Amino acid sequence: MNRKSPLALMLTPFHHMQRGNTVTTLRLQTALRQRGFIVDLLSLEEKGWRDSLRQYLINGKYSLVHGFNARYFGGVLAEFPELQNLPLILTTTGSDLHYDLKNSGRELVLTAFTAVEKIIVFHDHFQKLIGDAYPEFCSKLSTIPQGIWLEERPPLKREMIGLAANNIVFALPSGLRPVKDIELAIDGLQRVYKDFPELRLLIIGPVIDQDYGQKIKQRVKELNWVFYLGEVSHSEMGSYLSLADVILNTSRAEGQPQGLLEGMSRNKPAILTAVPGNLDIIEEGRQGYYVRNQEELASAARKMLFSAESRQRMGREAGKLVKEKFSLAREIQSYEKLYRQVLKP
Repeated sequence: MNRKSPLALMLTPFHHMQRGNTVTTLRLQTALRQRGFIVDLLSLEEKGWRDSLRQYLINGKYSLVHGFNARYFGGVLAEFPELQNLPLILTTTGSDLHYDLKNSGRELVLTAFTAVEKIIVFHDHFQKLIGDAYPEFCSKLSTIPQGIWLEERPPLKREMIGLAANNIVFALPSGLRPVKDIELAIDGLQRVYKDFPELRLLIIGPVIDQDYGQKIKQRVKELNWVFYLGEVSHSEMGSYLSLADVILNTSRAEGQPQGLLEGMSRNKPAILTAVPGNLDIIEEGRQGYYVRNQEELASAARKMLFSAESRQRMGREAGKLVKEKFSLAREIQSYEKLYRQVLKP
């Protein structure tokens, strides 16, 4: 892998705002470089990305291009069909399969599926989803679960963000956009707050949809037990997640809930919605609970609030599960094998 010029180019739709794509690409780029690969990253958020990509192609700078999110990568391929002269890998990220493949983005998704040599999904469920509808792509599909990577930082003290020692803290790591259904967390927990006034909810993540973000921030202003902490750099996330007693994911659809898994890696039990991308992560009652509506979320929260011993037991199981099923070493080993396979002369 000793080359003077970079070997692989990652193309991602999002990198500057703290969200799933950002964390995934940064994690993979860092770890693959440590394995001897030379990897550059180009974000479609950058104003001059087209000029940069055009120059890269003219110079023949890369031997492999790795795209993230099928709809966005399909859009790049539509503008730069000459990319298909290079080996291409695609990692799907969730919204491209849940929404784009079924709606107006379908043609761009299929453009990407057709062009690439390998399609990576986070869970076998997504292999079935694609394979049942488009069997011609089955031979391209591989499942690589995300590895969990959190930097070690000194712990935060609860009083630094207005929490008391006796608070029981539910943390929701999520950007503010409708698919994340932040209201489900607020409304479900509000049902039990009057009986457990020590309950607190932390919402951690950037505003992605401005209208929705404004709506959620207005609600939070009216509730003294809910804290919106805004965007937190990934390097600091471990410290914030360690403040929690319970970790939440209330998404209507998921690729794989990275923030939830990061919280679980800190030995926190989970409450998560029973939707594809979340299903089959935990064993009901062992590492946490699946919920489908406000009533079920309130019921699961009551169980967590009643017993510290139960929370701690399920939290230990959650940490063990992440180590076993969402190993960073295993994820990187899988991508290294894939890169070498695609690059083989």
